[in-house]
Amino acid sequence: MEKKPALLTALFILIVGLLLYLPALGSYGPLDPTDSFFIESGRELFETNQYLLPLQNYKPWLDKPILYFWSVAGTYHLLGVNPFAGRLVSALTGVLLGLATYFFSLPYIGRKQSIVAALIFMAFPLASAVGHVSLTDMPLSMLMATALFALFHFEKSKKLSACLTAYFSLALAFLCKGPIAVIIVGAIFGLYLVLTNKPSAILRKVLDCRPFLGLALIAAVNLPWYTMATIGTDGAFFRDFFITQNFGRMVGTVNHQQPFWFYIPVALGGLFPWSLLTILAAIAVLMKFTENKASVVNLIKNREQLSERTAYLFFMAIWAVFVLVLFSAIKTKLPTYILPGLPPIAVLVAALLAYFETPDQIGSEKPSKVLVTSAAIICATTIGAYIAGNSGHGWVKLFLVEARPVLIGALIASLYYLFLAVRNKREQALAVLTGLTVGLTALLVPMANIAFYNERQKPFEELIQRIQGAQADIATVVVEAPSLSYFLHRRVEALRDPNEAKKYLEGGKKPHWLLVPREVMESLKWFDSEPKLIAKTKNGKWSLYSLE
Repeated sequence: MEKKPALLTALFILIVGLLLYLPALGSYGPLDPTDSFFIESGRELFETNQYLLPLQNYKPWLDKPILYFWSVAGTYHLLGVNPFAGRLVSALTGVLLGLATYFFSLPYIGRKQSIVAALIFMAFPLASAVGHVSLTDMPLSMLMATALFALFHFEKSKKLSACLTAYFSLALAFLCKGPIAVIIVGAIFGLYLVLTNKPSAILRKVLDCRPFLGLALIAAVNLPWYTMATIGTDGAFFRDFFITQNFGRMVGTVNHQQPFWFYIPVALGGLFPWSLLTILAAIAVLMKFTENKASVVNLIKNREQLSERTAYLFFMAIWAVFVLVLFSAIKTKLPTYILPGLPPIAVLVAALLAYFETPDQIGSEKPSKVLVTSAAIICATTIGAYIAGNSGHGWVKLFLVEARPVLIGALIASLYYLFLAVRNKREQALAVLTGLTVGLTALLVPMANIAFYNERQKPFEELIQRIQGAQADIATVVVEAPSLSYFLHRRVEALRDPNEAKKYLEGGKKPHWLLVPREVMESLKWFDSEPKLIAKTKNGKWSLYSLE
């Protein structure tokens, strides 16, 4: 009888997830540079029927393993070549990660909190934003999270199915992104074992998890492709991927270098409003919890006999903190890197909400200051976003203006949340907040992408149409634009110095045209004759020149 409600709940989460991620997924074209990289690479595999190596601009792309590109090419076989199909794998794995959060949390924190955790994760703005573009980050996060969830479940239940699920997920994660997935998962789970067991028991606990079975399964899944990719490129893949990309990103010798505090604003904005509520709630809980110092000391002393719920939440905390600290320490940073840390944060938020739902849990019949304060800040933020449409610029202004009807609805819902919080109706208030964030994410993330496309990408596609109409030979300068290859179905050179510019003019067919991004206009000096301006995008990002 218990399985039926669980499956019905899973169906509900699935439907909500699909409504969050699929509508409008294909309503905007490829977004340069990252979204279009993966959409176009999958298309090139589909077009050339070459499935050994990822391709980019019709050349081997040695930065990534093959799994995600196989999956994108597979969706093209099923649905045809279009942006919806190119992003579908990312969107569906976001929904699957929500379902995994629900199913694996169910035995430890109960049905209601598991549902809330799944909904919160899928409605995190950062998670939704990643799920609406074609990137490896969401599939990787889904596979890594499944491995971590399953390892914890195996440690508690000793079920072989959980062990196999963990290691098979890790094997696919390795094929999706490389060794970093295994390193992070192993470090998180190992740290949990160290902190919850006596030193003498740690080795036994590790061996209980059958690590050699895991290594064998990972090797069986990955060795064939990695070996063929290395042999097929005379070792270039091994050097570029393992040394330059993996080791280089850790020490910061590649691009995207950011300061150590980079993820603080990313987390505050990417997890809003739950980031706000979590900070306020965590402060309140810690203040109350530390009032009784004896309970804190007892918890530390008895860490080996934690209840399953406490152990699960402790594991979630280790997981979340490890991801945030690790990627803050690494010099190379992108907002998407912390995506694997979002599922445990969602679980912890759900647990905090349960703590604040009923007055007797915090020993007060008065309205919760946490809920009232968060409601007031959300109302103010909504009003601020509405007003910002008057003074913004670019695609952000376009987005905020078009989103005003949604913001008005959000303000009404926020005021209702504030009303319930003041009336001390905590359970109803948190239900309204959950529904509000799900609804806002479902509406605003696609609207933001469409605004970005209309302001940044669509004018560029109009230049591409002129190139197609003139049947011109085309090159870019320094900056690659994968959407060019996507629409033209041919290789587009990115000229990087005067010698390459000279070779471009000497080869190919006339007319020779050139797309120049605003930041490298001085590169026009590479050409002997003065290039003739044909057109430029409205935002001035790209200019199209004739070199004849």
